[in-house]
Amino acid sequence: MKVRGVELAQSTKSSPIPKVCGVITDRLSATAVKKARTAGADLIEVRVDTFKAREIGALKKVFKEARSIGLPILLTVRSKKEGGHYTIGDKERLELFTALMPLVDAIDIELTSRRILSKVIATAKSRRKKVIVSFHDFKATPTSARIKKIIRDARAIGADITKVAFKARSTEDARRLALILLEEGKGSLIAISMGEKGRASRVTLPFMGSLLTYGTLTTSTAPGQMKIKELRRLIDAIA
Repeated sequence: MKVRGVELAQSTKSSPIPKVCGVITDRLSATAVKKARTAGADLIEVRVDTFKAREIGALKKVFKEARSIGLPILLTVRSKKEGGHYTIGDKERLELFTALMPLVDAIDIELTSRRILSKVIATAKSRRKKVIVSFHDFKATPTSARIKKIIRDARAIGADITKVAFKARSTEDARRLALILLEEGKGSLIAISMGEKGRASRVTLPFMGSLLTYGTLTTSTAPGQMKIKELRRLIDAIA
């Protein structure tokens, strides 16, 4: 699975080291992308839902500048109910996805964003952008059957990559998600156990087949998320 030339599959001889996605919040700039690259990011996720200023013309300009640095860009406009910072209506979210799509390499949209999900996926496919369909639960890890259904539903609607992130309230929760990754990964799954009980999963699951692990440049966007530099150091120490 490649995103703008970066091979995400980490379990092959050609690409043995897991890929780190650097999360950029608050504002985007070429400087921020350079800092993420220096810290060890292989690509970046731009969390537009964390931007207070979202004027499309201005965003297009900074996305163009950021793209010139060379790292693949993942666009996310997270819904509030799945961890988004600001409450952004579906109409504005759709407008942001549509306007910024040409300037990115992949998009992430939640399975629960039913009102705009099909339109965003169709637009991404028409522009040959990779589609991540995600599902987050910040309170608990569901049953194995429920997680497998989420994965099936995401794939059925057109996900190139499915991302599932659940709060681990125990080490058993983290182990259960790891087993599902081994069973259902198929080279197209990102799995994350959030929180302190799942913190180690951000390093270990990529070595088990999870396509990406996320590190923050500044502000954490999920419980247990590490800084890019720390995550890169731990991964490189294992690899």
